[in-house]
Amino acid sequence: MKTIRWGMIGCGDVAEVKSGPGFYKCENSTLQGVTSRRIERAKNYAKRHNVPKVYNQVDELINDPDIDAVYIATPPSSHKEYALKCARAGKIVYIEKPMAETYKDCLEIIEECKKTNTLTFIAYYRRAMERFKNIKKIVEDKVIGDVRLVNVTLYKKAAKEDYDKNNLPWRLIPEIAGGGKFLDMGVHEIDILDFIFGPFLEIEGKASNQAGLYEVEDIVTANWKFQNDIHGTGIWCFTSFENYDKVEIIGDKGKIYFQFFSQNPIYVTTEEGVAQYQYKDPEHVQQPFIQSIVNELIGNGKCPGDLESAARTSKVADEILKNYRIEKGFNKFI
Repeated sequence: MKTIRWGMIGCGDVAEVKSGPGFYKCENSTLQGVTSRRIERAKNYAKRHNVPKVYNQVDELINDPDIDAVYIATPPSSHKEYALKCARAGKIVYIEKPMAETYKDCLEIIEECKKTNTLTFIAYYRRAMERFKNIKKIVEDKVIGDVRLVNVTLYKKAAKEDYDKNNLPWRLIPEIAGGGKFLDMGVHEIDILDFIFGPFLEIEGKASNQAGLYEVEDIVTANWKFQNDIHGTGIWCFTSFENYDKVEIIGDKGKIYFQFFSQNPIYVTTEEGVAQYQYKDPEHVQQPFIQSIVNELIGNGKCPGDLESAARTSKVADEILKNYRIEKGFNKFI
């Protein structure tokens, strides 16, 4: 059976535990080579993870005939550039989320991938995690009846590095990330809502910067509607006095409550009482999703994510952030 030989662009934090080891721990998969803007980082990563090849340039990796598929583990500002290069080189592509800086960029990637018949996947990996698959099943089995409302709340304390205006993390630099922590964390929640309920039919949002620690938004609110008249709200605040994480799915016969970014139990309340479902996340959280990609590539399954749904998440985020981007003059993203 064929082994998928991966090349990885970028050796930052996300590749250290969340994703990178998954490529060589999955069945029928190996991490063949890596590259990074800082070549010493790539060499260090390759040594520690037993990766056989390090490339001095991105183009060398993309054009190597010994590489079947490329994982783009860079900030969003380079996602489109590298994805287009991979498609034109005939490489399978796996892109970190968000898919690109804007929905318009996502559409360009989709167009090129269709033109070149390139299989492309986006790292909304929670779709393959057992706890989110089970939440989807509980909804589909109508354990809580017909869903009426979906509420998402996430409060985070400002991190220590958020206060250093001269050395901010790249996730808070608009030219690199396209937005703030909402585009790093909130998009995962938007994608899972799409996974469970289908596309957002209506969305309106507001964003502001209350604390003035950086240029990008630090608070976001949104209202939405799905098919079957399911309504919902979202609140994301990244300069709160506490960390707080809650998702509620309210039905006419019960509700589901869980914390999106923790391994705490899922609680399902009905007339029969409260049921708990406990799941332990895998050590490398992207590994189940990567395995689903590999399985699809070798003809042994189907990945639960696709380009169109990933692009929809970017479209929703763009709509929520639109007025704030106009107000701040982030013309690149308008």
